[in-house]
Amino acid sequence: MEQYDFYGRHLLLNFSGCEADMNDMEMIRQDLVDAVNAIGATILSQMEHQFTPTGLSVVLLLSESHASIHTYPEQQACFLDIFTCGDTIFVEPFGDILQERWKPRWVTKQMHERCDPTQLTVPSAYNLTARGEVAMAR
Repeated sequence: MEQYDFYGRHLLLNFSGCEADMNDMEMIRQDLVDAVNAIGATILSQMEHQFTPTGLSVVLLLSESHASIHTYPEQQACFLDIFTCGDTIFVEPFGDILQERWKPRWVTKQMHERCDPTQLTVPSAYNLTARGEVAMAR
């Protein structure tokens, strides 16, 4: 049986003050799909829900794990995350692509590299870190 490293990257993003319509399901779904495809992840399936009176959630099940968004259109805001198992996919461009398209005024980013610290098979090219950044987008 093939054995895989118990390692993954988890990017958490908060966007607020977005210029894009955070209640536009078709646009958001397509932008998520585009961003996932751009980083080389494989979409297996998707689930979505439009809330009443406003807001939506989209979850993409990836071969590597998942990507999701939960929007707050009344605040022009959303929470995003993407997690990929293994060390072959860099998740940072996922957020960069969506930030470029939706033009949020404020962005909060956290990157977590996840693993079992007792295992010695963690990719040596990566430091186990939790980085957080808060920045004005413009």
